[in-house]
Amino acid sequence: MKSLNQLIHAYTAQLQQGEMQLAYRGIFDLIGKLRARFMRNYPSHDIGSIYPGYMDMTYFSLTTEVLKAKGLKIPIVYMHEKGAFEVWLSARNREIVRKYGFLLNGNIADELPVFHDEANQDAIIEYTIASAPDFGNQEALMELIDRQVQQFINAVSSRL
Repeated sequence: MKSLNQLIHAYTAQLQQGEMQLAYRGIFDLIGKLRARFMRNYPSHDIGSIYPGYMDMTYFSLTTEVLKAKGLKIPIVYMHEKGAFEVWLSARNREIVRKYGFLLNGNIADELPVFHDEANQDAIIEYTIASAPDFGNQEALMELIDRQVQQFINAVSSRL
């Protein structure tokens, strides 16, 4: 295993090329546009701030009145290592997570191919929106994410 000094040297070398910063800014910029779109299109939703992450994930969350009353929220997440957009059902605390864990095994999987990564303690269920997003056509990508998030919210809300 490499030492921390070796890892930081490799990290610095990558940053000196300049591409990583441009890619990260591009991701963050798209998330910002997507958040603004949701704020504009869904004024009744509570939209959270953008969490920039540690190059693992970047996301913002939203919640509807129904979900908020149950302590639930919907993060829209860009997973950096996977290079994919996901939408999650998350909860305010672990007790609420346990309460709604049945959704993974319930009939929502018939409608949407949801899953749960056991390493992800922040989500009850997860759904991949775009496993290979096209950042070159951001309007189409945002439309896809918007449509899939609404489908996810509707599927989850109808089972609560």
